[in-house]
Amino acid sequence: NCAKNHLNLTLMKNFKSKISLDEVSGLLNMTTTSFCRYFKPRANKTFSSFVNEIRIGHARKLLLEDNYNISEICYESGFGTLSNFNRKFKEVTNLRPLQYRKLFLHIKTNIS
Repeated sequence: NCAKNHLNLTLMKNFKSKISLDEVSGLLNMTTTSFCRYFKPRANKTFSSFVNEIRIGHARKLLLEDNYNISEICYESGFGTLSNFNRKFKEVTNLRPLQYRKLFLHIKTNIS
């Protein structure tokens, strides 16, 4: 449990940077293969999908603030390229980042 807590803290603090599967599995003293076999059935997703969801969650918050452009949000959320960010964002939310921003800013404006 201590190792799992350390892993969670490490992920939450470092999701903006590149996260190596070797480094993560090393935190738990596991081989990469063992870690993948351990992680996927417990999370119902691959480790990279899990990290991408954390990053998309952060991007969603930034999109609602309207202080950053999409490119800034992409890199601030830990994605290396804008095309990958757009693709992963749409996989998770079924919307492109700009569509997400417009939809929720429109809702926010109508509620206010």
